[in-house]
Amino acid sequence: MNEKFKPLLLFLKPYIGFLFLLFFFHFAWKIAIDGDMDSEYIYLFGKDITPSWFGASCRGLTQAAAWFIHLFPNTQDLLVEATRLKFDTKDNIWIGIIWGCLGFKQMSIYAGIILFYWGPLLKKLWYIPLGCFILTGYNVIRIATIVWLTNGHPQRFESLHDGILRYIYYTIVFILWVVWNELIVRNNYTYAIRSNKNSKSAENHAD
Repeated sequence: MNEKFKPLLLFLKPYIGFLFLLFFFHFAWKIAIDGDMDSEYIYLFGKDITPSWFGASCRGLTQAAAWFIHLFPNTQDLLVEATRLKFDTKDNIWIGIIWGCLGFKQMSIYAGIILFYWGPLLKKLWYIPLGCFILTGYNVIRIATIVWLTNGHPQRFESLHDGILRYIYYTIVFILWVVWNELIVRNNYTYAIRSNKNSKSAENHAD
């Protein structure tokens, strides 16, 4: 029975590892970061740890989203006010950028997964920042998409913000992990096996 299911278990092993790390860091974040992510302040175990650059980061993300929206035609009526965005259309709502919008949670979960998953440490030192850069790029697109698609349809905000665009966030985290596991971890493991075989072969010839 064990031999029968062994190939399946070997196939599922990396995915189980990924899911374990994903949920571990997800719940660790919920436990450590107190309060509402829609608040103006960040609390770690009840202590205010809101950094001094918090406001500047929110304004920068707002400007980046506005810049992306302006790449497309007929977007001249976009209003930008500090950390808020909306199109100048009747019944539109302001969409505010606060610390929960910066993507720290998703980047922290991604970094934790790669850091504690199998693989060469030196490659993690460049793969983690690369993934965070990709997630930040998607975050700009995500916010711009929310502003754009709620233009004239403010009722769409919840389904976009808490629904499909959030799921895409975690899909990107999954894809980044798949690339890491398939192209780096497996290749590194295969290279190690081949090197070991070549070493043993050289020893046998020497004997």
